[in-house]
Amino acid sequence: MKPINSNWFVRARLKNRHIPLLVALGDTGNLNRAAEGLGISQPAISKLLKELEDGLGVALFDRHARGVVPTIYGETMIRQARRLQSTLDNAYSEVDALRQGQQGHVRIGTILTPCADLLPEVVSRAKRRFPNLEMTIRTGSSRDLMAILDDGELDFLVARFFANSQQHDLHFEPLAKEPLRICGRTGLVNGALSRAQMNAADWVLPPTGSVLRQEFDALFQRVGMRPPTKVVNAENLLMVTTLVEKNDMLTVLPRDVLAHYARYGMLVEIEVDSSIDIDLNQGLMAFGIITKDQRLLSPAAHNVLELLRDVARQIIPAPVAYQNAPG
Repeated sequence: MKPINSNWFVRARLKNRHIPLLVALGDTGNLNRAAEGLGISQPAISKLLKELEDGLGVALFDRHARGVVPTIYGETMIRQARRLQSTLDNAYSEVDALRQGQQGHVRIGTILTPCADLLPEVVSRAKRRFPNLEMTIRTGSSRDLMAILDDGELDFLVARFFANSQQHDLHFEPLAKEPLRICGRTGLVNGALSRAQMNAADWVLPPTGSVLRQEFDALFQRVGMRPPTKVVNAENLLMVTTLVEKNDMLTVLPRDVLAHYARYGMLVEIEVDSSIDIDLNQGLMAFGIITKDQRLLSPAAHNVLELLRDVARQIIPAPVAYQNAPG
């Protein structure tokens, strides 16, 4: 790094008042009109100009009876002063936009279901209202996302809250449950599946330990059956849907996620006995908004969080009750 006293503007004693002075003289070509525009006296503007010329060691303007005309040095300084003034104006605009939450970077963690309708609408509204806002959306399991939020790498989550977690400073606002549905490719199954048929089928399922897998396995355990053994474990949604599309395999997805794929004819809901549908969703946990300390959120994150709440109120009928909500 160069010592500060090696910079030319330090040697020339350049002051912040010299920048608007150069721009005003370039615009008016007259000391009196420039002084009037800047709200200072004509002697004061003459003194500022002399200071700048002495510091640079060149004449910036030729004086005439009707005003001043820039020299080649003056033209250069006027051009650069305009550029610098524009840069400083832009810098203020950026700082003000950040302060108002119109610009910045918002990082959201989410489970699958909000990716179908809720978050796309939030992003759409955010981009219309704050076009310069950068957003990152990270998907994963609720437990993993809560750990990432606790580390400060995400601003807030749309996920399930686990009351036995160690993060006691998290706040949970329940939104809805996400009903699960059995699905497969078109034409794979005719008629309603029984538990025995489901147990014998080939499946693509999320890994053991995930909430969705726990719900699926419990479907069989409640009636004393072992869960299916012909299982491909896959966490990536593209891999899950591709395997089901191209093979005689079944999977279980949140209802709203399945609805997205069904609109394009990629997957269909598989009919099951009514008791199976009830059992599959019996212990379902609600998902909602999880925040750590909202006082530490950036203005941009606050704005998007409020947008999320507004959209949720409009597209989710009514928040579910949550008996053990923290905070």
